[in-house]
Amino acid sequence: MTSPGNLLILLFTCASRWSWKIINAIASAIAPPPGLAVVVRPWQPCSSSALVMRICVYAGRARMLGHVGAGPVSNASAGSISLCLTGGHVLDVRAASVRRAAVGIGGDRIVAIGPDDQIASRSQQIVDVAGQTIVPGYIEPHGHVILANPVEFAGAVLCHGTTTAVTDSLPLMLLARPDRLAGLLDHLAGLPMKFRWLIRLHPQSFADTGERFSLSTLRTLWRLPSAAAVGEVTRWVDVLQGDADLTGKIRAAREDGRRVEGHAAGASYERLAALARAGFTSCHEAVTGQEVRDRLRAGLVAMLRHSSIRPDLPDLLKTITPDEIAAGKVMLTADGPTPAFIADRGYLDHLLEVAIAAGVEPIDALRMVTVNPASYYGMSDAGEIAVGHRADLNVIRDLTHPTPALVVAGGKVVAMNGALTAPLTPPAWRDAYEPAVIPRLPASVFAAPEDTTGMRLVNDVITEPVPAGEITAGALRVAVLGRRGRWMTRTRVIGFTNRLGGLATTISSGFDVVVLGQNPADMAAALDRVADFGGGLVIIEEGREVFSLPLELGAFSLGSWADVVNANRQFNRLMQERGYRFADPVFSLLFLTFDSLPWIRLTAKGVWDVRNRRVLTPSFPI
Repeated sequence: MTSPGNLLILLFTCASRWSWKIINAIASAIAPPPGLAVVVRPWQPCSSSALVMRICVYAGRARMLGHVGAGPVSNASAGSISLCLTGGHVLDVRAASVRRAAVGIGGDRIVAIGPDDQIASRSQQIVDVAGQTIVPGYIEPHGHVILANPVEFAGAVLCHGTTTAVTDSLPLMLLARPDRLAGLLDHLAGLPMKFRWLIRLHPQSFADTGERFSLSTLRTLWRLPSAAAVGEVTRWVDVLQGDADLTGKIRAAREDGRRVEGHAAGASYERLAALARAGFTSCHEAVTGQEVRDRLRAGLVAMLRHSSIRPDLPDLLKTITPDEIAAGKVMLTADGPTPAFIADRGYLDHLLEVAIAAGVEPIDALRMVTVNPASYYGMSDAGEIAVGHRADLNVIRDLTHPTPALVVAGGKVVAMNGALTAPLTPPAWRDAYEPAVIPRLPASVFAAPEDTTGMRLVNDVITEPVPAGEITAGALRVAVLGRRGRWMTRTRVIGFTNRLGGLATTISSGFDVVVLGQNPADMAAALDRVADFGGGLVIIEEGREVFSLPLELGAFSLGSWADVVNANRQFNRLMQERGYRFADPVFSLLFLTFDSLPWIRLTAKGVWDVRNRRVLTPSFPI
């Protein structure tokens, strides 16, 4: 038994979000005299979201009370190390080795790696991770935020071990106030889950965007410290055809040392090689092993995607060699899964599980979400566990179980057992955003007969043309309205659902309003409800609201992560009940307006034939 002279404080508590915050506050407030240290040790798991903890302040060689086989802590004294992870194994991703060592943290940096007793003796706070493995925080090289707002997304993926995410800034570039955009990007970059931004060179629709995508505006954005690269460049055909505006932006970005992320879906090797010569440096759009080989052969870095609509990773990995992984030529990306997918399966930890199950050595898999993206983007202080690097760390059971029990970001414990230890601080969203002006239209607009070419959904995102004479009676009417109410494009769509009264949403590639259904009155009512919210996803049937998810920020909800996940699941279920037969209806809505994927899209120009690059039916003013 520990004597009263050695054990000064013993506190039992349950580490929920708030109690862990209290624990840290108490531990930080304790100023132990020489020879004493504050030690936080996990003990006796009590649920998936809580852990009984003990904080002990003890002296000399005192043992942890009740912990069988606990080793001593020698001559612990407060020093330059604020936090020490002790008792674990540390992964060196570059050397592909694991060794027993403690990790000492000072501020937001790793300041020492070595024997437990040497580092613990200089630490103010010790977290015992006995028998577990410490690995670098995971880095997403190509992400999107969907439905939930970026702060809620950050908290969710942080719990799964992602401490940095290179993320598409398009929603913010289009919807935030131009004079607040840089500050908003920097605020989000300062969260414990650090956003690093992909700066778009063009919108994903043909609508007028003013100066938001001018070279002078973009140059200011990609020079922000929080900017990682430019792209993704979805209009790669325009690049090959020598579009002066787009090629000039790529050239300017490369002159500033920025990477250029491509989106060359379906491009041949010859075209990929031409894109590499034009300045592209990576691409995440390979869907077959041969397409991965083509990208690597063309000199591009290959980001291997795995998501709800493209679960391709096991097949893509068959074509990759360990040497290519070691050379930093390959990474893993989740490419913007929905909240429901993340909640049900995980994030980069899920991709690691898939890769390991496919036969990839665990250390090779971890390289693809740590040191490889860090090296590619020039994050010289991230992606590995080394003195001087950022203290972004995951504590996992072993290398084959990548979901962390504990996450350290910026030198602080931010998540335990799948729960945040403290909420993340949101920006002043309303101040940063321009108010939405969503049009309200009568049912007669949607009831008008259509004799134009329609579209059929082939899978979640790919469509094909349907001649007007072959459009069946049960086809859905579909319209896209400019979010400022200036234009409309209409046609019919087959293969989305068998029945649907009216659906309206701001989930679209340009954050314009998509309205579809079989009942014009329900369609108009759904549009009215979305206008009430300032953005959202609404289903009305027979005049009754069946579903609603406010997206007050146009692309994002101000609701909690849990609420958005539940709404996402409910929407998926409702669509399946109405005949939706693919993997993810959110992406089907999103890509109806995407002007760079085959074949037929709804755009500000009109019904757009992507393959032949021509308007089939023009849009018209409202």
